[in-house]
Amino acid sequence: MHVIRRASGDDLVRLFDLEKAASTAGLAHIFGPDLPFPDDDVLARWRLVLDEPGMTVLIDEEAARPVGYAAFADGWLRHFGIDPAWWGTGRASVLHARALADMAAAGATTTYLWVLVDNRRARAFYRREGWEETAIRESEVFAPYPEKLQMARRR
Repeated sequence: MHVIRRASGDDLVRLFDLEKAASTAGLAHIFGPDLPFPDDDVLARWRLVLDEPGMTVLIDEEAARPVGYAAFADGWLRHFGIDPAWWGTGRASVLHARALADMAAAGATTTYLWVLVDNRRARAFYRREGWEETAIRESEVFAPYPEKLQMARRR
């Protein structure tokens, strides 16, 4: 059974596992084999995200198994990912639509996100979903400091 639900503190490890799977598969060409996944930093960040006032974190599940996540606040899609086993199934579009609907219900008329410039798969997905790239770019805060760009989407 397909369910999209709000995450709780009990979902910390599920969120970490989903992000690690998606990042390891989708960003290997950016970070390479010599840079280990920052387990402790990502777990600590998810703890902060789950506790952040105003933050909504959704988990997409199939038969009680998590397959995707979306975290957003104040018109910003801050974290979004799908288990690589579910890439190409349409689940990302369903979860994305739910996140946008929730942001619109909270009053957001324009939404924003950051995406790595070299994350071509994600950029193509967001463009298909109506996002436009802005001219704003900056270096990411973690090694090897890849360039990221801002995207925006009007309702």
